[in-house]
Amino acid sequence: MNKMKVGSRCGYCLLHRGYNMIKLSTDDEETRREAMIALLKLMGEDFNEETVPSVLGAERGRLIARITGCEDPYKERKVKENQGALEILPGLEKILSETPDEEKLRTAAKMACLGNVIDYDVPGNNADLSDALKFLEVPLYIDDTDKLKQLIKKGTNLLFLTDNAGEVALDTLLVKELRRLGAYVTVAVKDGPPSLNDALMEDALMVGMDKAADKLITTGAKAIGVRLDESPQWFIDLYNNADVIVAKGMANWETMTETPAPAPTIYLYRTKCEPVARAVGAPEGESIAFLVEKGWKL
Repeated sequence: MNKMKVGSRCGYCLLHRGYNMIKLSTDDEETRREAMIALLKLMGEDFNEETVPSVLGAERGRLIARITGCEDPYKERKVKENQGALEILPGLEKILSETPDEEKLRTAAKMACLGNVIDYDVPGNNADLSDALKFLEVPLYIDDTDKLKQLIKKGTNLLFLTDNAGEVALDTLLVKELRRLGAYVTVAVKDGPPSLNDALMEDALMVGMDKAADKLITTGAKAIGVRLDESPQWFIDLYNNADVIVAKGMANWETMTETPAPAPTIYLYRTKCEPVARAVGAPEGESIAFLVEKGWKL
């Protein structure tokens, strides 16, 4: 495996997404130009072989918000993604209810992974959730769900770190299954923008995560992925004292693998780009359920 630093493609993706964020944030051409000049300067100064993509992505979002005055350019689209995910949720619930108990965790993990296609403005990624339903018929490329099940006992303290809006609706199925197996599940969403299309508290409440989880909180940080350098102490303590962690999405993978895992951690995501796929040792376009031991890092 390779460290989750930037690849050459990350520069293209960061700029591509940044330009689309600028367009969504303001209609004023002078402001757009000012934001793009600042973004190019940021990229020139901070894009290097040691850069973590999600960390630079967070700085990009803050810069664009500061110049345009728009903190959450994806706000309206996130509501639509939540609505779309809620529409297909009953069908997935039915499939899960008809799945044998010994396969329920694996199936719920696959459902959570297919929700991870929802990622806007990633070049080459199809973010249409209805198109992603076909992935239910495809095995997980890396499947450590049986190892995860062995870690869960009655009262296991499990921290579930969410990723995107829309996707968070499908996460409710996995959270309920983890609770059925005996875990006490605390679900953490991002604390606020600029957070791209990450799920915030309003998204989690819209899809019923407060009813699915034992406890629903935020990470306490307005950042992409898990940024312990920006997190309040209460979240750092919660993170370090978890028995098991479930981390959804590429941004959590990019940021969390920089430091030793505080507990056995399973990463659930779609390999939507070459650098992430290379880092985990899988082709692009696959669903991943990769469990690492306490103390592991890239």
